[in-house]
Amino acid sequence: ILVLRENESEKDLKWNFNLIDYNFKSLNDTTISLERSYFISEIEEFEDDFYLLFKRDYSNDKKYLVIKYSSEKRNIIFKEINFPLSLRVEKVLYFENYFVFLSKTNNSQNLISIYNTNNNQLKNIYEFMNYDKTILKINKINSSTFGVFVSENNLNGLKVISRIMYDLGGYPNNKIRIENRDFSIIETKFFENKYALSILGNKKSRESIGIQFNELDDNSVKSQKVYYFENLSSLINLTNFKKNKKIRIREEFYLDSLFTHDNKILLTMESLKSDRNNDNFSNYQYIPFYNTYSGTYDKKINPKFGGYVHNYCLILSFGYDGRLFRTHAKKINELQTFKKKKYIKYIFEDDYYISIYINKGKIFISKNFNNLTAEDKDYLYEIEGFDNETIIKTETNPEGTYHLKNKEFLTYGIQNIKKIDNNRKRVFYINKIEIIN
Repeated sequence: ILVLRENESEKDLKWNFNLIDYNFKSLNDTTISLERSYFISEIEEFEDDFYLLFKRDYSNDKKYLVIKYSSEKRNIIFKEINFPLSLRVEKVLYFENYFVFLSKTNNSQNLISIYNTNNNQLKNIYEFMNYDKTILKINKINSSTFGVFVSENNLNGLKVISRIMYDLGGYPNNKIRIENRDFSIIETKFFENKYALSILGNKKSRESIGIQFNELDDNSVKSQKVYYFENLSSLINLTNFKKNKKIRIREEFYLDSLFTHDNKILLTMESLKSDRNNDNFSNYQYIPFYNTYSGTYDKKINPKFGGYVHNYCLILSFGYDGRLFRTHAKKINELQTFKKKKYIKYIFEDDYYISIYINKGKIFISKNFNNLTAEDKDYLYEIEGFDNETIIKTETNPEGTYHLKNKEFLTYGIQNIKKIDNNRKRVFYINKIEIIN
C-alpha cells in the first residue's frame, strides 16, 4: 500500500511516499520536492510498482511528469514527457518499456500517444482527431497490445462501438465492430476475446434499455442475443410499476466486472445518475488545488452538483452460448458519491455472494443466497474513531474501497473529528475490513 502525502514548504511542495504492508507497518518512507505548479493527476499500479502522473497547473502547458516508485527496489525514477499539444490526459496504460496515453485537446479532440521509456521517443496516433468519433476508453489486451474503444454514429444515427487493437509500435492489428440494428451501443466489455457484452440504449439517450451478448469468431460477430430490462423480473420488482403498463426503467447502467464463476459468465452492473439539484451534498465536498497566482489552496465547488446517486446493482449469469440463466437485482441504499465510478465490490461463493460498499463512514454488507427460498441478509456498521474521539462526519471526497484478498478490504477517506479536549480536527483515515462468516 502506498500512502502519498503532500506538504507545503517555502519554495516547493514536499511529496512523501510511505510504503506500508497490509498490517499498516511502514516499510519505506521517502520524500521528494517538486515545483508548486505540479499537481497529481493519476496513480496506477503495475507489476508491484506505482506510477504517478503529474501535470503542471498551467492551462497551455504541454509537459507531464511520470514518477515510478519501485516497491521492491525502494527507488524513484522520473520521466518528463513533452506532448505536441496542450492536452488533458485521461488514462495511462503502463507496459514494461512503454506508456500509452489517452488524451483530449482543448477542443475535445482525441489523441493516442505511445512513449518509449528506453529511447524517450513519443509517437502520436492522430487518426482519431476528428469530431465524428469519440474514444471511450483504452485498455490493455496483453503485454504488447492495447485496445482503443471508439464510438461513432452509423447511417441511421445509432451509436456503434468498435475496438481497434494496436501494438506498441502504434500499428493497428485488427478491428471488431459491435452494433445493433434498432438501438445504440452505449458501452461494451470484451471477455477473453471470445465474447462481447454491451449496454443498449435508444437513439440520443444514455438510459439503458437492455443488454446484448455477442459471441465472437476472430474479428467478426458469430451470434447475438438481446435481453431487455423490462423483461427482467428481478429488476422490475424493485421499481414502481403498474400491471399491464409499459415499463421504463429510466436508469443509466454502467458495466462493472466480467468474469467466470461456476462455469457461467457473470456480469455485474451498477446504475449511476448525476444529481444537479444540490441538497447540501456538495457544500463540504471539494477538490483542493494549488493556485499558482495567489499562492494558496483553493476549492473548486459546483454549487448545483449533488453528486452521483447509485440506485441499483444488477448481476446477470450467462451460459457460454449467451443464454441468460439467472438475474439478481438489488436496490442500493444511501450511496451518493462525489466521483463517477462503480463502488460495489463482490465476493462469490458456491451458495451465495456478498456485496459490500462503504460510503460516508458506513459499511453496507449484503449476503445474498442462490437458493430462492433462503432469506437474504443485510448488515450495517459504522467506522469507529480512535482513542475515544467523536466522529462528526465522514466526507465523500476523497473516498475509496479496494479488495485486498479473500474477504479483506481496504477503505480510506477524510473524517471530521472532535477530540477529548473538544478541539476539532480533520484527519485522513485508512481501515482494513475483514468479512467473517
